[in-house]
Amino acid sequence: MRFLFVTFAFLLILPFGVSSQRVKLNKGKPASRKYLSSVNYREVRGKIIMPVVIEGETYSFLFDTGAPNLITKELSDKISSKQMNLINVRDANDSSRKLEVISIPTISLGSAEFVDTPTIVNDPDSNFILDCFGVDGIIGSNMVRKSIVHIDSENKILSLSNDPKAFNLDGLEGIELSLSDGQSSPYMWIRLKGEGKASEYVLFDTGMQGFYDMSLDNYDKLKELGAFSESESGRGTKSIGLFDNSESRTHYRVNIPQIDIGSHDFRNVSSVTMSADRSRIGSEILKYGKVTIDYKNSRLYFEPFVIERDLSEKELGFSPTIRDGEIVVGIVWSEELPDNLNYGDKILSVNGKKIAGEDPCEFVSQPSPFESDEVFQIRFLDEETREEFELEMRKE
Repeated sequence: MRFLFVTFAFLLILPFGVSSQRVKLNKGKPASRKYLSSVNYREVRGKIIMPVVIEGETYSFLFDTGAPNLITKELSDKISSKQMNLINVRDANDSSRKLEVISIPTISLGSAEFVDTPTIVNDPDSNFILDCFGVDGIIGSNMVRKSIVHIDSENKILSLSNDPKAFNLDGLEGIELSLSDGQSSPYMWIRLKGEGKASEYVLFDTGMQGFYDMSLDNYDKLKELGAFSESESGRGTKSIGLFDNSESRTHYRVNIPQIDIGSHDFRNVSSVTMSADRSRIGSEILKYGKVTIDYKNSRLYFEPFVIERDLSEKELGFSPTIRDGEIVVGIVWSEELPDNLNYGDKILSVNGKKIAGEDPCEFVSQPSPFESDEVFQIRFLDEETREEFELEMRKE
């Protein structure tokens, strides 16, 4: 059930807002003019986790096209680096902090080395999501902006090269990309088809767990154009950003009959709006085919697997989130739910499995307790009255 996954682990880092002109993240380069390297990665809840070597030591990093390079403060203290400056950084929920930027002399992905890469040092108080996935940082688009990156999800291999010919792209449709000035994050046009049609300029973001997240800023216009078939609203919080939870506000859950990425169609796509200026295509696309991001030539290639691209799913009438280390009700969608189910109510147990008081990391990096069944007995604690109550709920 994708909405629950998104609520728990929604984008470790979305595109950063780089406000300082004194720090350029798009610096550094590959150590060699010619290179071809492949690394095996792990897929955990939609995240690509791969080995990275710095100063002879191997660390685990996420690969996130929607972010620049980032490392934990703990790792920063262990390695050699050059301090560049401070920079204002904003997370998925528009919370912002001023963080240090360093230049790392050498970072290796397999046999490919990258030199003098600007890298943000995370605030040690904001490592919750990184710690949950057991990673030391993020490899972002700024480091690989001169490369071609090929992601083969069937074999869990990520490859990099200076030459697109290394990946047999002849005859494949290339989808035009635009790279952001600040950190080279890739953007592209997609088409949404409901009763009407709309084109939308979206971020291709491997750090996002789901398939498509609609920008709340675009919701009204897309609705006016008939780009989705139905929607329901709810008030609460949807996501966890790098620094904080999002603020409580009205969100919409929508169904898009069809999304076209180039000539490839994806049907019955569900989405929950998010607080961001652009919508996003996330890592779930890797379930349906290999993806090659040609940063050098600003093209994206999709090689579909022979599987049905129908994303229909059943959903519960609410979405949970994490607040203050507890699993709580994030957004209530169904008008049929009793009035006493509200944002912030604590989830105590699901089908007899204790939830309250357990390590919240389990709900970020492990399978969701709402994933396998369709009918649930869920016990809640009312945030205001502090009284417990139980509901039987069904995915519909």
